[in-house]
Amino acid sequence: MALRIPRSDEEIYRKAEKLVSKLIEEFHLRYNQRAYEDILKLVAYQLAVRVSKNDLTEDTAPLADRIKQLEKELDIVLNQE
Repeated sequence: MALRIPRSDEEIYRKAEKLVSKLIEEFHLRYNQRAYEDILKLVAYQLAVRVSKNDLTEDTAPLADRIKQLEKELDIVLNQE
């Protein structure tokens, strides 16, 4: 199937295609008695889990940076006394 993608995103799409192909192969080997449709459902579920984990990580990153910054400021204040 041909997709029209921006040239700037080409590498991302190629990487995604490799990931999907790898997951299909892994699930096909593990569940070779299953229908191809079931394998695709498992792949979609696995990708959704990865996206969800990534969303959680991204949401906490700014908070973690701010905590580190505050910790440094506290160390400066405490060391002055």
